[in-house]
Amino acid sequence: MRTFISFAEARKTVMAAAVPLGNESVSLRNAAGRTLAEGVVSSEDIPPFNNSAMDGYAVIADDCTGAPVRLEVIADIPAGRPHDGEIRTTTCARIMTGAPVPAGADAIVPVEKTRADGPNVWIDEAPIKGIHIRLAGEDIKSGDQVLSSGIVITPPVVGMLATLGFDPVSVVKQPRVVVISTGDEIVSSSEMPGPGQIRNSNGPALAAQVESAGGIATAVLHAPDTPEGVRKTIESGTNADILLFSGGVSMGAYDFVRTELEAMGATWDFWKVRQRPGKPLVFGRFKDTLLFGLPGNPVSSAMCFEMYCRPVLAHMLKRDKDFRDLQAAILSHPMKKKEGLYYFARGIVEDAGAKGVRKVRDTGPQGSNLYSSVVKANCIIHLPEDMENPDEGTNVLIEALEW
Repeated sequence: MRTFISFAEARKTVMAAAVPLGNESVSLRNAAGRTLAEGVVSSEDIPPFNNSAMDGYAVIADDCTGAPVRLEVIADIPAGRPHDGEIRTTTCARIMTGAPVPAGADAIVPVEKTRADGPNVWIDEAPIKGIHIRLAGEDIKSGDQVLSSGIVITPPVVGMLATLGFDPVSVVKQPRVVVISTGDEIVSSSEMPGPGQIRNSNGPALAAQVESAGGIATAVLHAPDTPEGVRKTIESGTNADILLFSGGVSMGAYDFVRTELEAMGATWDFWKVRQRPGKPLVFGRFKDTLLFGLPGNPVSSAMCFEMYCRPVLAHMLKRDKDFRDLQAAILSHPMKKKEGLYYFARGIVEDAGAKGVRKVRDTGPQGSNLYSSVVKANCIIHLPEDMENPDEGTNVLIEALEW
């Protein structure tokens, strides 16, 4: 097992182990947030017919030259009811928004620019040809590639899939993740801690991170600090694609996760990474299940998830990008950093400077137990191994956080 490896080597290792999952079909009602498995090509024009963009009158524009003019109303066309006849000179049809434009008409006059006169109507303002008519295929033409595979299905994508008649829709299966927090000091987040106890924050937080990344947290478990308790908890979650541990993976007298998994047949790819926070990170495999042992400190746990687990989930989901984009920024304040470790500092992007370059500062104290630094952050500041105590004005790379 490799130990104390670089961030780049660690991330390369976990990504190489991630295997894309298969596809499944879900109803469009349940598709939001899922990953589109197949590209979508339209088999029809959208809109499928010329239709009115206004409530008003479908007219022949040349009939209205010299307005005001009076035209005979020969039809009433509500949405969803095409008119079989044709608009001929000196005639028109009352029409509602979305209704098919009748043959012969080449403009729509809004109702507020007209005056009813029994079976006739006065057109008070001459329209130009084509005005207020939505043309067939104006939005999408038959044969257009509309959506690409690998995108996350957002509400507008749901609307487009519905428009094109894709229901059900093919999506990538969600990775199943079991989150296991360890430690006798842990009590439920709903309990009042006793002496020496703390509430379980990592379990719920990691489950939320899993689901924000597109996975499904099938269980959030807690393992006591005994070999038997750890093994029993592990055995209840081995049908997952990923087992995500928080705590119990270091060298402490009560850290049994690694030894129990090894006894069950797990293998480890690496332990410890030259990074802060999260140096004790361990990664391995048990049969077809990926194993992430995250440090128990809440900041370390959260940052390791973002740097390793999130891109692994993206790859398993066949998303169009495994990694979030890194963006250029400059530090607005100096930072403390040791050489030899890659830092994931919690940061806050400030307004761009005079030259339009983003400015960023850290959230304050960066201790791995200070979870408020994660809550405040809107980005992660990447500080490479060879950097030491960067000054104000130093060029850095930042990674935006969705929250």
